[in-house]
Amino acid sequence: MISYEIPDPFTTFVANKYKNASGLVYDFFAREWYLKASCCGEELYAPNKKTMTKIRLYHTRNECMGGY
Repeated sequence: MISYEIPDPFTTFVANKYKNASGLVYDFFAREWYLKASCCGEELYAPNKKTMTKIRLYHTRNECMGGY
């Protein structure tokens, strides 16, 4: 059977954006948190989770995605 349903572009965008997301990883030897940004693949580092959240939000909102 042929489906004539048009896919939702936002759903496709979100699925592609987060398909390689792995989340925060703690590097015990370096004593810092590591995150690979899911939207661009850039590596982000921070000394604690709170700072990592701020860096991630600033990066995705301003540097990577070009603002809202």
